[in-house]
Amino acid sequence: MQSLRPLPMSAEQDLPDVTADLFRQLWRGVGATATLVATEHEGQRHAMMATAVTSVSLDPPSLLVCVNRSASAFRALEARGAFSLGILPAAQQDLGAAIAHAPAQERFDHGDWARLDAPKQDCHQLPWLRETATTLFCKVENSLDHGTHCLLIARIDAAIGETPTDPLLYMNGQFGRFAEMHG
Repeated sequence: MQSLRPLPMSAEQDLPDVTADLFRQLWRGVGATATLVATEHEGQRHAMMATAVTSVSLDPPSLLVCVNRSASAFRALEARGAFSLGILPAAQQDLGAAIAHAPAQERFDHGDWARLDAPKQDCHQLPWLRETATTLFCKVENSLDHGTHCLLIARIDAAIGETPTDPLLYMNGQFGRFAEMHG
């Protein structure tokens, strides 16, 4: 594993190349909210944990989710163009880990899943996990391929739940919580 060195004081010094391994090592130390992305396409449900999620706009309310194109759920997300995005509370750490580590076909064996009944919306029949603090129902409006990932920009059509106050976080390959705020 490549290690880091202090930043040089002079621009004349060579900086190390950032390889995929070095970037992965660096980014593991950056915590993120663990979210659960789910969709249904052609009668099959698909789910994945995602941490590369951010808000994009208040008007229209929208967000961005980065999905590895090799992820088992990617083709269904791309084809359906709609998904639910659940924000798990920290109390659901074991559930989040179980879903994240389960084979794709077994992810819906964990937790209490439902389908949204909204026949006039793009998010009709999307699966969502009842144990989330908040679930947003989203319609993909734009996408951009970059490297190994596809950036999905989605409008938020509906939301259920409460404002998350103690979300499940992911950092250094583990799920947990921000203890200083709630400890």
